[in-house]
Amino acid sequence: MGFFRKTLGESRQEESQGRVEEPTTINTAGEDVLISSKTSNKFYFWTRPGTSKEEKKLVQKLDFAILTFCCLTFFAKDLDRNNINNAYISGMKEDLGLYGNELNWMVTWFQIGYIVGQIPSQILLTKISPRWYLPAAEFLWAFFVLFIYKCQNAQQIYAVRFCVGFIEAASWPGLHFMGIYEIGTWYRNHEINKRGGIFTASGIAATMFSGYIQAGIYDTIDGHLGIRGWRWLFIIDFLITCPMVIIGLIIIPNPLYEKRTWWMTEKERQMCMKRLEVDKRKPLGRFDRSLFKRVLGRWHFWVLCTWFSVMYFVYQAPTTSTMALWLKAENYSVADANNLPTVYSAVSIVFMLVAGIYNDWRGSEVESVVLICMTQIISESMLVAWSLPKPAHFFAYYIAGTIQSLFPIIVSWTHKVCSGDAEERAIVIGALNSIGLAQGTWWNQVFVPTVEAPRFYRGYRAGLAASLALSAWLPVVIWFTRRQERQEKDQRIQGQIIEGSEHGTEEGRTSLDKRLVADSLAKQDKANEAGIVM
Repeated sequence: MGFFRKTLGESRQEESQGRVEEPTTINTAGEDVLISSKTSNKFYFWTRPGTSKEEKKLVQKLDFAILTFCCLTFFAKDLDRNNINNAYISGMKEDLGLYGNELNWMVTWFQIGYIVGQIPSQILLTKISPRWYLPAAEFLWAFFVLFIYKCQNAQQIYAVRFCVGFIEAASWPGLHFMGIYEIGTWYRNHEINKRGGIFTASGIAATMFSGYIQAGIYDTIDGHLGIRGWRWLFIIDFLITCPMVIIGLIIIPNPLYEKRTWWMTEKERQMCMKRLEVDKRKPLGRFDRSLFKRVLGRWHFWVLCTWFSVMYFVYQAPTTSTMALWLKAENYSVADANNLPTVYSAVSIVFMLVAGIYNDWRGSEVESVVLICMTQIISESMLVAWSLPKPAHFFAYYIAGTIQSLFPIIVSWTHKVCSGDAEERAIVIGALNSIGLAQGTWWNQVFVPTVEAPRFYRGYRAGLAASLALSAWLPVVIWFTRRQERQEKDQRIQGQIIEGSEHGTEEGRTSLDKRLVADSLAKQDKANEAGIVM
């Protein structure tokens, strides 16, 4: 770990571990309110020590309204997205005669629709208020999910799955950077990781829930009203999604920088904006030609999208789907084939939440990423070996669940390094999902075809190679991040020098001298720790 601490930790952990700051006082609606800064190195679970009562109350309100809605709608989205895998192993395969790569194509057609729908969705979100557009999109994709229960062949399912994916494409830009999802618009840097983890965990919980629903349906109402159990799954998923539409119409806030929402006072809205100013987070502006030059001319797009794509390669196998196919091949019952893979999702959720809390406290995601890479290499290596006892197979599948924890970590990392340019942040975050999903689509077809189940000889070998590449890419990300932080620090010092020389006051010169002395002492302390005499 020493390499990573020296490479990245000194800048980020200097902010979160070794330095305490004075709270920032802001004026909202004629009243002074404290915006918390780092005042203690003490571990905290949810709220950072030193947070004022006003700010704590505001964050609780944001959690109750925005975080709750985001989790509910993402739960519904992933429930409607992943139910096809549970249906396949619960009678769909036999009823429709699906003995080739039809399951792969069902997943692929959804992903194609999802990718194609990204740009139209973003355009519509700029023309129609997300408060109305997102609930409408959620109802439409739920309606298409309902149609699947009437499909009689694979081709009909392909068409409907494309439509589901196309409409669901609204969820990612709508929740992440169009003013709805809390990470980019409502929360500060030290609050990002745990909430991003909870948000992503809600989607993973949907995968678990889908398995439990299908297992329950198969045991209770399979054949009821002449409808097979796997068809009932799509009907029930539609009924679960519909209430989310009503909740969205009530809770979704107006864009922060435009006007207040009914459940937030004007003072609280002003405080939200000031909180982001403290972290130098800029609001979303206009998209113009210079944006593409900024995006393509900086390292964020190229390095982070590569990182996300490699993660998607690792994520393709093993998954709950490949584990379910292995269980089916091992003649486990339909209930077990639906229920046992949910432990993979449970591992993902627990690791994601623990990592989020730890990362926010530490101010660094590096240790969590290293652990994720290690578990993936171990899991893929065991599955490549294959000839192992059944408990070893279960262990390999389950620890692979940690890969899903990397989704919110990369997004949180992106929010931080792109915080100074909101338009670039919007494009890069959208590109992460689109490019990563596009890469995963062809990877899944080439290396993880259903006909090669359950061993997936090429898939697990490719996954092991991707895991090693994921580990090798981390130092690249750290190097670019560290370089950017050094450049930003130098710019701040130069700005302070210029400001001090322009004012020429004794107070300004004294304050500048104190900052320079503090920087010098900090460097001396680090050198002493490393055994270097300065």
